[in-house]
Amino acid sequence: MEDTMKQKSKQDKDGQTAINITQLRQMATTKKLRDILQNHIDKETIPTVRTAWIEYFLEIKNKKILLNKR
Repeated sequence: MEDTMKQKSKQDKDGQTAINITQLRQMATTKKLRDILQNHIDKETIPTVRTAWIEYFLEIKNKKILLNKR
């Protein structure tokens, strides 16, 4: 349990919480999210561009969650 807490609170050098590809795969519950993951995040080699795709992925996922709560 303690290791899980450490892993969840692990931060990268920019002070942002790190997320791994396995977590993104679990979150990719729509065709659009799977497309972003497979065709952009998985294939991107430029770290800043990859980060931008991850942020976009999470933005779409968060909007979907908010819409489902209504």
